[in-house]
Amino acid sequence: MRRSVAIIGAGFSGTLTAIQLTHTASTSTEIDIYLIDPRASFGPGLAYTPPSKGFKLNVPAKSMGAFPDDVEGFYRWIYERDRSISPEDFAPRLLYGAYLEDLLNQASSRSTGHTIHRVRDEVINLRQTSSPEKWELTLNSGSSLVVDACVLAMGNLMPTAPATSKTPLEFRQPFSSSSYDDLSSRQKIFILGSSLTAVDVILECEARGFTGSYTVLSRNGRFPRPHESLPSSAVAHLPHDWDTRGSARSLTSLIRAESRRLGSSQPVFDAMRPKIQSMWKHLPPSERKRFLRHVRPIWDIHRHRIPASHADVLARLQATNRLRIIAGRLHTLDTSSSKFSCVISKRGQPLSASIEGPFDVAFRCTGPEGDITKSAHPLLRNLHANGLLLPGPLGLGPVCATSATVPLWLVGPLQREVLWEITAVREIREHAHEVARQVVGHLEKTSTA
Repeated sequence: MRRSVAIIGAGFSGTLTAIQLTHTASTSTEIDIYLIDPRASFGPGLAYTPPSKGFKLNVPAKSMGAFPDDVEGFYRWIYERDRSISPEDFAPRLLYGAYLEDLLNQASSRSTGHTIHRVRDEVINLRQTSSPEKWELTLNSGSSLVVDACVLAMGNLMPTAPATSKTPLEFRQPFSSSSYDDLSSRQKIFILGSSLTAVDVILECEARGFTGSYTVLSRNGRFPRPHESLPSSAVAHLPHDWDTRGSARSLTSLIRAESRRLGSSQPVFDAMRPKIQSMWKHLPPSERKRFLRHVRPIWDIHRHRIPASHADVLARLQATNRLRIIAGRLHTLDTSSSKFSCVISKRGQPLSASIEGPFDVAFRCTGPEGDITKSAHPLLRNLHANGLLLPGPLGLGPVCATSATVPLWLVGPLQREVLWEITAVREIREHAHEVARQVVGHLEKTSTA
């Protein structure tokens, strides 16, 4: 019996779910898998189609395999094409995108009875049908599609424009090649946010020949920490129940104590990694809020690290006064002719404001949008209006409403409200495998009902 699944989003999360479906489904249930995305490329998504090879992975190649049971798969793939690569190298994101495309092509050509259909279109609405219970998808092209199961795999939602802007100022897109076109005629760049993406932007500007200055504004005023080369003896010793204690304060104390003992936080976060989602699930709502308010700024820079060579570039730019990072908040943006200035309050000085600028170029690197009520995506707006998706109370992402009579799965970054750590390859590849298993179980159960 043939069944059907729609996967909305063909980036890393959606592509891995589609591939895992071809691996997981039993021979008694043949599946038509509709992988739907408005972009021309299927597989890499936005994260792995950067404007140049200068954008690197922030995890060594040896750990970037797409499947939980084959973490070295990517390294073998890239080594076949470049014998100079080492397991510890941070490969270009473009090559990782090519790897994902290759995996999708292999899964599509495999003769298993399951078929992957690539649909270049945008889903703008989704509704439940009855007798039988299915999902009907409305596409931007005007056509529709009825399927037995549906997975939302839309990745990170694009950040919304700051409400503080007095003018229609356009922040340049970090992952668009055209954003780096005319930098030689510019002198000052403003970057909102000091995330991994902010580091990518600075490195790309340098590679494009920019010789001016950078001003980076973020709440914590810190860049991600670099990966460290540590001895094998640097191993964190965590209590077996550390993830179930349900206290942000206890978590912070544990991280600090072990980091002091080892002289580095890196082994501590490495040891925590397998149970981070369990830690999040055991934090009560009040403790999750406390974690986001007090722990998250430090967590992010220690947990999500950059290659040491990238940290060296940042250090050189700061030493030559070409790069300045400010801890504070943005109040307003204002333009004057082709330039703009910003009014900020620096951390520790909440009652005073200062004017920074004028700047020639602005990039926004503040991370994804988590509140679906602010999203401009028509599908999310309709799902929210129809009561199928609700905004999470922490503003990290949506949660599925209990009103749906047909299961709706969310995979990847859309699950941050529920799982917290679900934006990196390691967690997404495991989650995609689990979601595929659940989808197949649903299809097999309903096919015999």
